[in-house]
Amino acid sequence: MQFRTPRLALAGYALAAVCFVLHAVGVGTLVTLPLAVALTTLVVVHQIIGLRDNQRLLQQVDTGMIALRQAMVREHVLSDLGTAMLGSTEVAEVHRLAADAAVALLDGCANPRVEIRDPDGTVVHTTGPDLPESRPPAVLALLSGDRAFGSIGVTTDDELPDELVKSLETLRTQVSLALAGVALTAELTRRAMYDMLTELGNRALLRDRLTGALARSRRTQRPVGVLLLDLNGFKAVNDTFGHDAGDTLLKEVADRLRTCVRTEDTVARLGGDEFVVVTEDLREPGDVLVIAERIIEALNEPVTVRGNTLRTPASIGITLSVPGSGTDDVLREADTAMYVAKRQGGGRYHVHALAEIS
Repeated sequence: MQFRTPRLALAGYALAAVCFVLHAVGVGTLVTLPLAVALTTLVVVHQIIGLRDNQRLLQQVDTGMIALRQAMVREHVLSDLGTAMLGSTEVAEVHRLAADAAVALLDGCANPRVEIRDPDGTVVHTTGPDLPESRPPAVLALLSGDRAFGSIGVTTDDELPDELVKSLETLRTQVSLALAGVALTAELTRRAMYDMLTELGNRALLRDRLTGALARSRRTQRPVGVLLLDLNGFKAVNDTFGHDAGDTLLKEVADRLRTCVRTEDTVARLGGDEFVVVTEDLREPGDVLVIAERIIEALNEPVTVRGNTLRTPASIGITLSVPGSGTDDVLREADTAMYVAKRQGGGRYHVHALAEIS
């Protein structure tokens, strides 16, 4: 890009000056004066045209600088978004970051509105003013592989330039990957902490919940109740009707256990046909016996599997924590009590000797 230089104008002015001097001294009077006027006029016209061209060039430079600054801002916004979402483990947090970044990208647009929807179309996050329905949003689908995570809708009073659309598409890609990462983390956590057959907690979740419950018990001085139960006759079900029938029975047992406890209680499957219930913040130690009786009653009911009526009553061992009880302590006590109930014929509970229940 080059601006017009004053060299030609200076040369024109110089020639005009020479003509005026010659006219002044009486040389070529009829020629020099008109020539000087003509040269001056041409130079002035040339300068005017040059100024206009230079003004247009300056405007182009300003426009280019503005576009460059906007591009740098968009790149900065997207870079910051990628960094922020690296540590995101919650879907709501990713949605918030995405909406904030989209608004930042739309800076300078009139009345920007960002609307994020989950996969079933429910609006879960909005930013900006409500706009007439006659202005439908530009919808960016959040996809990763063959999985859909919802969409980002963008609406403004202005038409979106191509460069901004490209930046929004980059944002869409970043958000999709972040949501896929959150989903993967949640799935890995579920597999690590839950039993895939019954969808109850597994041994790892049990130990985590029980350790936390015992810690809280030391502060509240209220005992934690632990019930460990084993299904009587489960091996015979597997041997007679097959493992599929056994799996169906275990899932039914899990469903029934859920109905016998409070929402804040923990139900876990240790493996095989052994389950554990952890109940805390008991008002009275005897409350744990109420839960045990519910479980006994629920599991005494027959289960029909492929037309076969199955009965697998439970043997339950019960203990209560005392100050200083550890996770392994209460599990061992409940296990010992469970075997006592089993030797007594099953379909009943037994309280460990150390548990003081009135």
